[in-house]
Amino acid sequence: MRKSGFTFIELIVSISILAIIAASIYSAFNIGLQAYKRSSTDEGTQKIRTKLAKIDKELQNSFFFSEIPFSGTSSEIIFPSVVFKEDVEKIYIVTYYIEKDENKEFYKLIRKAKIHIDKPQDEKEEITDVFSAISIKFAYAYKSSDPSKGYEWQEIWREDQETLPSGVRIFFQIDDGGEIYNKTVFLMHGALGAK
Repeated sequence: MRKSGFTFIELIVSISILAIIAASIYSAFNIGLQAYKRSSTDEGTQKIRTKLAKIDKELQNSFFFSEIPFSGTSSEIIFPSVVFKEDVEKIYIVTYYIEKDENKEFYKLIRKAKIHIDKPQDEKEEITDVFSAISIKFAYAYKSSDPSKGYEWQEIWREDQETLPSGVRIFFQIDDGGEIYNKTVFLMHGALGAK
């Protein structure tokens, strides 16, 4: 006489099938979540690339100007640049500086620009946030007088050097434990052998 219910083997088979179905559903959701995280990171990185292209263009348009000497530290860079606005060339004093974000563990790269005019009190500043990252810093290149050394990098470019650096490098880290990226802009009119 047979009692109603499941045998031990039937229970093991049904639990095994249920486990396989649960594992496949979990892996499908996990793959979707990873794709979402990767796309949002890629979107943020693409925005940063666009902003870095603007910085690149402004640095390429910089020039030696005794009234506005090129200067920089690891957290700030100041330089004159020719900016085209509304089909008109204007000389701007461009400053990029790093500021701690109050609400987050991030630093903000901020752009400040003002038109260079004869009456400083009439200058109007444009201040915009460029991007945020875990860490951001600048470095400046000069071509060594020793050809075997190539370019050497330093964290400070003083006003009294009266030249432009050969290059500017921007280091930034987007997230904790993430890769440290850098953007290097070589200035073709930078001085050789200046330190």
